[in-house]
Amino acid sequence: MSFLYVCNTSSDCISSINIDKFKEDKRIILKKHNFNYRIGPHGICSYKDKLLVVNNYSNNISILDIKNGVEESSHYIGVHCNDVVVFKDTAYVICGDTNSLIAFDLLKKQIISQIPCGNLPHSICINREKKLLLISNVEDDSISLIDCTNNENIKNIRVGAYPTKALFTVDGRYILVCESNIGSDYKGSIAIISLKNYRLITKITAGSSPIDMWCNENSCFVSNFGDGSISLIDINCYREDENIIVGGMPRAIIKYGKNIYVGDSYNNLLIKVNVLSKQKKYIPIGGEPTGMILI
Repeated sequence: MSFLYVCNTSSDCISSINIDKFKEDKRIILKKHNFNYRIGPHGICSYKDKLLVVNNYSNNISILDIKNGVEESSHYIGVHCNDVVVFKDTAYVICGDTNSLIAFDLLKKQIISQIPCGNLPHSICINREKKLLLISNVEDDSISLIDCTNNENIKNIRVGAYPTKALFTVDGRYILVCESNIGSDYKGSIAIISLKNYRLITKITAGSSPIDMWCNENSCFVSNFGDGSISLIDINCYREDENIIVGGMPRAIIKYGKNIYVGDSYNNLLIKVNVLSKQKKYIPIGGEPTGMILI
């Protein structure tokens, strides 16, 4: 049985979704220090039998016990934590207001390194085989590559306007960049960059303000925040094959089996779309669903 865990940024909780039944199974409430304390869970990843959640407003990382559905502990990281990945026993957290990547030792529960990146880092991805971290920097139109072996920034690459997400392709040969063009009248695009020489290969037009994406060997699935749609992009033939209207303001996106799952942060819904039939189902979850992970 698989579960989808969704960060509800404005509700300070994590929704656990039973994928087989497409039903919210439970909510993990994050701890508050006082009545007015905001937490703002935004990014999520797995670590052994636990979940790691980074929080926008409380500037910390929460360690969650999946089995019992509770928050075990929380630890201060830095201002405006946006996203997190794990390599070995180190959590790498990007902090949007300090323009830095924080390496946090999960065994000793302490910060071990702070690495500079670009302005307003928004997403982080890992290539475990090459031991590389990939960060999208929204405010200076760049992506950063970080070497996990020595925690050094090895390359900053200029890309298109307001990159909200960057991923390695499954074969590890290319980088996909979600160039959102947020705030403009132009549609966004998905840039394909060679990891060998860091050169741009092509750009593929997506919808309005694309904000998140998920890819497999052949396709990239993109959530378009500005026009309430999902773009299905062929990354081998360099084209958008389909555009599916789902409504609202879609953000985090994952494909599992024949279905795409996307969070609507305007209507506070989780949407399931069958790729073949285009049939859609909606269930209410917490406020402002953002990051999510399938386990």
